Amino acid sequence: MEIKSSIFRRGSKGDKTAKLYDKPWTLRFIFGDETGSRRNKTYQFEKKIDAIDARPKIEADLKKTQGQSIKGEKMTFSTLAEYAKAHFYKEAVIVEGRKIDGIRSHGRTMTLVNTLVQYFGSKKLSDITRGDLVAYKSWRIKQGDRRGKAADLPAKDRNPVKLSSVNRELATMRHILKNALAEGWITKDVFAGSKVIDKDAETARTRTLTAIEELRLLEACSANGRARSVTYLRNGKNVTAAIERENQYLKAITLLALDSAMRRGEILKLSWQDVDFDNGIIHVRGTHTKTQKARITPLTARVTAELGTLPGFGEKANIFPFADFKRSWKTALKVAGINGLTFHDLRRTAITRMQTRGVAMGIAAEIAGHARLETTQRHYTSTDDISIVRDVAAKIDAANDAQIQQAESGLVN
Repeated sequence: MEIKSSIFRRGSKGDKTAKLYDKPWTLRFIFGDETGSRRNKTYQFEKKIDAIDARPKIEADLKKTQGQSIKGEKMTFSTLAEYAKAHFYKEAVIVEGRKIDGIRSHGRTMTLVNTLVQYFGSKKLSDITRGDLVAYKSWRIKQGDRRGKAADLPAKDRNPVKLSSVNRELATMRHILKNALAEGWITKDVFAGSKVIDKDAETARTRTLTAIEELRLLEACSANGRARSVTYLRNGKNVTAAIERENQYLKAITLLALDSAMRRGEILKLSWQDVDFDNGIIHVRGTHTKTQKARITPLTARVTAELGTLPGFGEKANIFPFADFKRSWKTALKVAGINGLTFHDLRRTAITRMQTRGVAMGIAAEIAGHARLETTQRHYTSTDDISIVRDVAAKIDAANDAQIQQAESGLVN
């Protein structure tokens, strides 16, 4: 790329009109862009020495980005965000079971991008610094949880936002800016060397379902002909809900999560054709998974028995004829008297139990559909359940006893 530059004083040659300008010295670059068109760009300076000092860096940036850095100088983060939405944050396009364009978590990503725009929107890309990233993090923490109706509340009345949520927002911004860097609109990566995304500071969730809680939860899903009622607080008032029939679907969903470690979305998208009763396995389609990779999970005896009681058994349709079950899940937890448990915790429970029952971590990760073993290790291995720790102690005791017996036998012989 050929670039010509010149430095000259503004105003008519030989007169004193240049003194009327706040910045009388001009640095001009003339070059050809990627289409072959002739382009020029000028910069103003108060002193000639300032123009001379600035010339090498600006010229290097123009060469490095093939002139695209000029576009980036005028671009705001809001403009870049709209470009990102239109080009690489589109809704997923699936062909033959594979995602060929866009993203699966489209709605969630739009929320992250819009939050970033609220803070960085009018700021020019070239002006964003590491300090701005740190300032955003502080601002975002003060904003609290903005999901759903909480967005309409004053910041002081919202629940605290999790550090993991802020990290996801910043990771999204890093991805957007890296794309801008690849396009040549910016010349430096402000995230490089920055520790603003601190994954180690996140508090990993470790909640699992205990054996006693499991009995209560499954009982809450099975009325067994008995009418049930639950009283809970809603909008500051005590509300009593009557539950008169058995929730077979929720019980089957719960057992699937506990025994197969499937995700909520994977369970809801299961069809009867995906369940191989003869071989005792469940086929999870690649189009239904987070990693787009098909896999098989175990089909236990109790899941088999529960699925056999559901309406539509064996039909060519989805097993569960609904897209969500939040209300049923919350009600079951209240009936069972269980606090602080999310449905995703059942997946963690399943993976943790696999490992304590002798399943190798690598196999557990494959069954869970994790692309990386570190994910299983960091987020899905828990020792919060006392029974799990006791089970480990029992295994250690058994190994110690066997070792002592072997040693004593050797001494006798």
